[in-house]
Amino acid sequence: MTKTKNTDSKSTKKPQTLKRIVMITGDKGGTGKSVVARILLDIYRSKNINCIAYECDPSNPQLWRHYNQVSSGVKTLKLNQRGGADALQDDLLSLSPQVSLVDLPAGAAEYFESLADDIHLFQNAERLGYRITMVSVLGRVKDSVVQLKRLLEFCGNRVDYVLVKNLYWGSGDKFTRYNNSKARQTALSFNAIELDLPELFDDIFDFIDSNDLSFSEALEHDALTLSNQSRLFGWVDTAKSNFEKAEILLGLK
Repeated sequence: MTKTKNTDSKSTKKPQTLKRIVMITGDKGGTGKSVVARILLDIYRSKNINCIAYECDPSNPQLWRHYNQVSSGVKTLKLNQRGGADALQDDLLSLSPQVSLVDLPAGAAEYFESLADDIHLFQNAERLGYRITMVSVLGRVKDSVVQLKRLLEFCGNRVDYVLVKNLYWGSGDKFTRYNNSKARQTALSFNAIELDLPELFDDIFDFIDSNDLSFSEALEHDALTLSNQSRLFGWVDTAKSNFEKAEILLGLK
């Protein structure tokens, strides 16, 4: 495993209002990684932020499935093919989006490391005026901490970090493996911001999933009961408020 050459927290730069590459990662399928990508894209669209979204998981393309028909849609990247991620970097130069949102495959540490080395992602992002934010979506299992540790070792202070507890798996205090981990302390030394993803009722989630809707579309859908519309509105509102705590790192400001 390749480790970053500079992980001294004292040299970590303070986050600035720059253009952002926001990469969503998680240890495995089911942590809520793509849900975080989807609600973030919803927020970018609602704020009219110039965002290009990329789906990188051909086996479970949730972001593409729910948002490909919305506004400018979603592009696909094939990280398991050499040159498969070239479009991401080429778009930074030719289209200069305010935010590039990348939904990485679950457990994609190896793919990401190869991608970053292949296209000199860190160096070119900085050269083009972008700062990378790694959004790590956490469950309560050991793998979440293992993947976060690997991410921190590879990226060090070359990126910013947003750490998201998916409360579908329980209240924040139940994430004991993460809460007591050295990985968490390392991330906080890099000025990571911790957020919560609120729990969404299963029947609402299943309705949205079955109909391939964006969250904004679901709020207006006639087949969703008024009670569930109200619950979904509250969930979206809470999620937005939580993510705004990291508005600079997520390119929301």
